[in-house]
Amino acid sequence: MGMADQEREGLEHSHLTPEELDRLLALDRTAEQNRNLFHQIAVCPGCREAGGYLLDLFQSGDLSLRFGLVEIELARSRAEAPDLWLRLEPLSSEERLRLVRSDPTLASWGLCELLCRESSRVAPEEAVGSTHLAELAVTVADSLEDGGPAEDRWLYQLRAYAWAHLGNAHRNQGDLRGADEAFNLSEQWYRAGEESVGDSLGYGPAILVLKASLRSDQRRFMEALALVDQAVAEYLGGDPDCRDPHLAGRTLVTKSYILNHTGETESTISILREAERLVDPTRDPRLLLCIRHNLLDNLTKAGRFEEAEALLSEVRACCQSVGTTLDATRLRWVEARLAAGLGRTEEARRTFEEIRHEFTARDMTYDTALVTLELAALYIEEGRTSEVRDLAREMIEVFRAQDVHREALAALAVFHSAAVLETVTVELTREIAARLERERRQRPQAAGA
Repeated sequence: MGMADQEREGLEHSHLTPEELDRLLALDRTAEQNRNLFHQIAVCPGCREAGGYLLDLFQSGDLSLRFGLVEIELARSRAEAPDLWLRLEPLSSEERLRLVRSDPTLASWGLCELLCRESSRVAPEEAVGSTHLAELAVTVADSLEDGGPAEDRWLYQLRAYAWAHLGNAHRNQGDLRGADEAFNLSEQWYRAGEESVGDSLGYGPAILVLKASLRSDQRRFMEALALVDQAVAEYLGGDPDCRDPHLAGRTLVTKSYILNHTGETESTISILREAERLVDPTRDPRLLLCIRHNLLDNLTKAGRFEEAEALLSEVRACCQSVGTTLDATRLRWVEARLAAGLGRTEEARRTFEEIRHEFTARDMTYDTALVTLELAALYIEEGRTSEVRDLAREMIEVFRAQDVHREALAALAVFHSAAVLETVTVELTREIAARLERERRQRPQAAGA
């Protein structure tokens, strides 16, 4: 065998060792070089023994073609986080905190991010649980030290991210002062890190969106809109690594909520249509349902009933695919309004009644009152004053039993007095509904709401 043959045979049996891979990864590498490395690991079983974890991270979407040692460590931390959460999930809130403070293996960057995501996910239905998860995320972030695994000062941005989620959890509980304090701490951490490393991890737009929700609840709508516009601009431009049209679309959904709060229904419709063009349904099917349902809802509120009817079958199909029982009930609420707008009065009345009973059974007081007011408007147009008086009395009794906020009760008292005096109008009914909607947005949601 000649020297060339021996060299070729040596190549056939030469595989990456863990040490060689570490030296290779320590070098500055292009995306094309990393692509070739992934190919080598994929086709060669021997090389896969040393670098298979890299290929797994890439194939799962946790690692891009542009990476270095820091990105690898972050990706591994994120991939390991679900198993760490499985250890914590069965425990009580106090037990989780004790374990995180005592067990160094839980000082995990990926776990902190996962806890933040979980806090946001459960917030609409589990306000207290959301706050606990965000507090746990802050504790995990505090347990990490500079340089592990990220570069110096990146940790400051993780702490900013965790504090922003704690602020969001406080907001969802109706504690706007506590939310403000948490966001102030978030901003201090973020600025301290941004001074030296910029927004290296892409947390900036996400923090802006969370803060915008707080400003909206504080009725500082212009500030809220400015924050979401800044977040959208960062998702659509800026650093190529942070560009994400899907998240821009999701942020526009937040903008639509803020515009809805200000009564700008037509602008809300326009923003929702823009959001639908940007989002990726495969990444978040429920987000698409949210957009289409809210678009249908706003079309009916704007009196654009023909457009709404054309969209209805599409929303129904989406709801059947990824929606919950409560989603289906809310869709039927919009269908009842659509039926009323198209003159199908009996169908609308029957559906409003059914939905009202379902919301009552779930103890969803504000929703019960809002759908009752829509039913009352239907009765007013038909001149059925005795039924309107009955509905007004029932709403007062329900709200008193639930011990809701006095502003909401005062609004219903106005409606009840007008119903008793037979001076109630559709316009007054809509005004009372708008007041209740504002009150609901400023109060923590009940379970199931």
